[in-house]
Amino acid sequence: MPSATCPETLREVWTSERGSMAHETATTRWPKIVQNMVDDLEQSLGQLNSDKTEHIEEGRRIQASLRIINGEIMQDKQLHPLSSDGCPDIDSYNAQLESFGSMTWHNCPWLFSECYLYRCVQTLFARSQFWRDHDIFARQKLNAFVASHAAVQELCERYASLTEAGALTKAAAADDDDDDAARRLLFSEMTEMALWGNATDLSLLSTLGSSSSSSSSSSHNHNPDDMRALQGNAAICAGRARIVGNDARAAWAYLRSETHRGRRTERRVDVVLDNAGFELLTDLVYALYLLDCGLASAVRLHVKSMPWFVSDVTPRDIDVLLAALADPAVFPAAANPSVRALAGRLRGCYESGLVAVAEHPFWTTGFDFQALPAVAPELYRDLLDSALVVFKGDLNYRKLVRDANWPHTLPFKDAIGPLRGGMKILALRTNKADVCVGLSEETLERVENEAPGKAWVRNGRYAVISFSDGA
Repeated sequence: MPSATCPETLREVWTSERGSMAHETATTRWPKIVQNMVDDLEQSLGQLNSDKTEHIEEGRRIQASLRIINGEIMQDKQLHPLSSDGCPDIDSYNAQLESFGSMTWHNCPWLFSECYLYRCVQTLFARSQFWRDHDIFARQKLNAFVASHAAVQELCERYASLTEAGALTKAAAADDDDDDAARRLLFSEMTEMALWGNATDLSLLSTLGSSSSSSSSSSHNHNPDDMRALQGNAAICAGRARIVGNDARAAWAYLRSETHRGRRTERRVDVVLDNAGFELLTDLVYALYLLDCGLASAVRLHVKSMPWFVSDVTPRDIDVLLAALADPAVFPAAANPSVRALAGRLRGCYESGLVAVAEHPFWTTGFDFQALPAVAPELYRDLLDSALVVFKGDLNYRKLVRDANWPHTLPFKDAIGPLRGGMKILALRTNKADVCVGLSEETLERVENEAPGKAWVRNGRYAVISFSDGA
């Protein structure tokens, strides 16, 4: 239940709040993101043969609609009901929209309106004849992954060294008190690897474009060299001090008790994914680690059922990543023996069902996750059966805590409200939005001095590892 110092009526972040990340997103980032969609579609149209007249004409109509959406965002027009594309979630979007009353792009709840934007774009493609399966972000996602080849190779070599040294099998076979400190440190390292994979988010990058140096959007100018600086083992070690709330030890204690005290013979871990590309690879390696160490008997990956927030994972992105890892013509590091070996193991886990992929329409609704028990009760009950549900990334974190203006020192368990009862949650998030909870007073004072002006919650250089044991 929420803390007594934080009423449940605390308002979520709105785009009208001057100086907030929400306001910057609505006025600056969204127009750039939509313009990049227009540009990407132009490139796709240019690759079609001239005899595909109907295909091209329909693409032009979608492109014109994207320009209209962009104009409405920049002119702060009123949000309008979504047109039906045959999916039932449109009704819930429109019901939510009506419940908020009259809203404009620069005066609306940030979390809902951002989801509304991407769902609005999807209706353009879903209602088409020739473009219904088109992923407007696919080119950006692949280009970003290819640009991260050095970090991919380092990660694969690191995991190969753990395998060759027997560290993973030793961790799986260890008794309760046998070398627990070493196993805990390995868990912390692998969890931090998965955490910092989230540092490179295409919805916040501006120099990894589909056809040039222009990509989604941000005031932060990352290039491939910057990406390499955010990835890899050295960056993980350097970033440990920037994990401003770190519950990794508590998460390890819970998993250790689950695996070594006979509470479960089947331990499924669920991972609600965030970004494709390098982050997806870190998530797959994390899944492999959990299996190899016996912390999980199966891992299920939850993906988005449509292109979402520029770089979020769809089922196709997993196939693209595994294919790229095996093709030196696409991915420069594919010829590396450690990369080949890891790619083979990942594909084997994927094809055998040890690592499974799940889709559910709830993940692309406008609801925060605290509505999960009411809106998607069957999904909620299923997640209650999971040994651990890992939520990756900024958007999932915002949805967990209702994107509300909580005090930064509020305990994570209080901020997730009804989800604290029963569901075992591990949230791995690099900070890219103003909401952030779970800090001590001492840590808050330190980071506000280190990165003033809200930089520590916005620039992706600080992070949280937040855990709730379901009690």
